[in-house]
Amino acid sequence: MYISSISLKNFRIFGDQKTKINFNKGLTLLVGENDSGKSAVIDAFKIVLGTTDLNWYRIKDSDFNNEDITKEIEIVCKFSDLTNVECAAFLEYLTYEKSSDTEDIPVLYVNWSCKMLLNLTPFRPITRITTGINSDGPTLSQEAKELLRVTHLRALRDAYSDMQSGRNSRLSQVMQNIPNLNAGRDTYTEDSELNELSLTGIFNLSNQLLSDYVPLKRASQKMSDILDKKMLLKNDDIKVSLNVSGVEKTESKKIVSLLEKLDLTIDKDTSSLKGLPGLGTSNIMSMACELLLKENSQESSQFLLIEEPESHIHAQRQLKLIKSLQNETEQVNQQIILTTHSPLLASVVKLENIIIIKSGTSYPLAKGYTRLDNEDYTFLEKYIDATKANLFFSRSVIVVEGPGEALLLPTLATLLNRDFTDYGVSLVDVRGTGLRRYSKIFQRENENVEPLNIKVACVTDRDVMPNCAPRIVLDKSFLDDGSNWPIKSTRNWTAEREFESKIDKEEHLDKIKQKADGQLVKTFVSNYWTLEYDLLLSSLGSEKLKDIMIDSVIKTSYKPKNHDKKKKELEELLREASSDEEKAAYFYSYFTSGKTSKADFAQQLAVELESNYKVGSTELADSLPSYLKEAIYYVTEKSEVIA
Repeated sequence: MYISSISLKNFRIFGDQKTKINFNKGLTLLVGENDSGKSAVIDAFKIVLGTTDLNWYRIKDSDFNNEDITKEIEIVCKFSDLTNVECAAFLEYLTYEKSSDTEDIPVLYVNWSCKMLLNLTPFRPITRITTGINSDGPTLSQEAKELLRVTHLRALRDAYSDMQSGRNSRLSQVMQNIPNLNAGRDTYTEDSELNELSLTGIFNLSNQLLSDYVPLKRASQKMSDILDKKMLLKNDDIKVSLNVSGVEKTESKKIVSLLEKLDLTIDKDTSSLKGLPGLGTSNIMSMACELLLKENSQESSQFLLIEEPESHIHAQRQLKLIKSLQNETEQVNQQIILTTHSPLLASVVKLENIIIIKSGTSYPLAKGYTRLDNEDYTFLEKYIDATKANLFFSRSVIVVEGPGEALLLPTLATLLNRDFTDYGVSLVDVRGTGLRRYSKIFQRENENVEPLNIKVACVTDRDVMPNCAPRIVLDKSFLDDGSNWPIKSTRNWTAEREFESKIDKEEHLDKIKQKADGQLVKTFVSNYWTLEYDLLLSSLGSEKLKDIMIDSVIKTSYKPKNHDKKKKELEELLREASSDEEKAAYFYSYFTSGKTSKADFAQQLAVELESNYKVGSTELADSLPSYLKEAIYYVTEKSEVIA
């Protein structure tokens, strides 16, 4: 079986309205910014189901939403896909639900509630646990509760200490589940070999050797002599002896006492590490112990909760770890729920196994919850890397289609006093493909549910040339009236004159927006053609910005010794142009001719802008294309937009 959902009400960040979080089988990754509710979900499982290390959690005032202790906390865990063995174990607690084919499906509901007794001083929490969909089923027996315990690995825990010897050590608990652990002979005889002994036999033999050890026997006799001669009366009849404790222990206690002496350490003879393992290696070793426990306890379902498994672990080990955990859940009856702040881990986990937690609300990315189709999932799992995966943790996202926008927009945002870092904005460059697919990650399939509260701005080109551009950037023989242009069906470009009316232009714009728009996703289309064309056209009203644009394109197109000459040539060309559209088209021809790249230009322009404008400059803001400003202000929650 597996945990198919958890519902939370009045628990920490989760308020009066019950929040339900659905889980897939296998591995689930909870992602989101700090204080979004990820740890609250993990703690809810621990409180309701208990943990295998038997730790106890005391409910505090801070566990109540807004610390309002007059309310009642309600948490419901639902278990689905029970095997016949599990159905038998939980028979009296099961609820039967109708499936799509009208067959009754057994599920298990575990309902936990807590309220404060306010008539006592100090106030005391009273908990109640029941079963059934309506919380009207019997309370779980202790035996049933044991089958539901979760294994919890805390974030930033002392993993090294968990693997050291001691009473009730975690390592001894793991070792107790090794198959055939106590196989062998319980008593040592002269004709037996040491390697034939069971753990019980080792315990018995060591105790026997200890009790028969001659120096200890002598000490015991001397102790009796001292008592008899120096401390007791003549008629006192008291003798003492040194006895080994634990001789009368049960077999299971003998085994535990031996296992509690074990440490898990690095083998210095066969390993390159010669000292104590570091925090990251200890964390890995600790998780290896837990996976060993799962392998040895497959007779019942297993639930493993790991908070921030990336703690202290370098990138390559993180990748290896998450892939191994994902494969583990696909091969055995096991459920693993993780929380993370690592884009690296999020980039490797299957998209449908990710749940975004934001402000106490869950947004599963599984099929059926988003507007992504099967092809979208396949595409995104291939192309979402660690850089793009930071979008899962952001407060808002700006999606661009090329390196020019990716390199330039962060600088523009900073100079507009809307620094992306300050506002928690993630910028994703989809490299010309997939903008529509990325936008659908943030759109819920059911529009009646609360939309994902992440603003997404998709920045794209209009890709409509001015009528003079074909002559300037494609073929000098082309006429501006389009009379000798190739047939439209044979080319991949469009010009202004091919739209018969303003309505046609608006319909073209709407088609571009409709590809991605929806809910909090909004598309911002270039005012005219492409980024570089629009930048120059918009800068014509500012001699300062126009000069910076020219400097940037010249510096990235020619060697330094030719800069002055080539700059004068471009300035002359722009002066002789008959229209602003021609000026911008001649400027854009530097990119279509291969003199420079959009990435190089954007990088140089960003440097020049930072050197020439102060943060919050209205002079720069007034000279930028409006669609770029609108996109930046949208994802940084600025209501007014500079036109």
